[in-house]
Amino acid sequence: MVLASIECAGLRQSVRQHGQLMLALVFAAGLAACNSDTALQGASLTAPAVAPITADELVGKWGLGSFRTEADLARTTNEARRYCSNPYVIGKGTNGGVMMYLADQTQPSEVFIKSAGGRVYIGPPGPAGVKQDRQVTSFENGVLVAAWVDPTVTARYGTMVFVRCDTPAAPAKTAAAVAAPATTAAPVPAPPPATR
Repeated sequence: MVLASIECAGLRQSVRQHGQLMLALVFAAGLAACNSDTALQGASLTAPAVAPITADELVGKWGLGSFRTEADLARTTNEARRYCSNPYVIGKGTNGGVMMYLADQTQPSEVFIKSAGGRVYIGPPGPAGVKQDRQVTSFENGVLVAAWVDPTVTARYGTMVFVRCDTPAAPAKTAAAVAAPATTAAPVPAPPPATR
């Protein structure tokens, strides 16, 4: 029994010595990982984000529509195509952006393509993802789908569908290129496109 007590005391001493060494190694490894993560985050923040859309691709005439549920995307795309007789016109801005209407405004403003967190936004100068922005959820075959970031604006206007007027009709796809559109509140009639 005395021998077992001596062996246990020796084992405890060994564990304490090695435990402190192990704790120091784990702490050092964790600190190194934190530093490398910070360095990687800093590198990714300073690297320019590549948007899957350019300002030049937005310039032109578009049919405009909106929907509230994803199941209505194909129907809304076809309806928006019919509005090419009274198109929504996106012009070039003076500072490299494009001229588009922001929510509840009667005059177009220069907006820019912005990226953050793997998502693409169209909105006024400043950080990406602010309330005035639209989040691009898909852009393919001449069809641009963009949801307002502000849920109250989405509740009023729905998710916007722009169909390029000079592009032949193609089967509409519902897969989002960037992220799923924001959910919306109860349906509210969307305003017709304004005459430009």
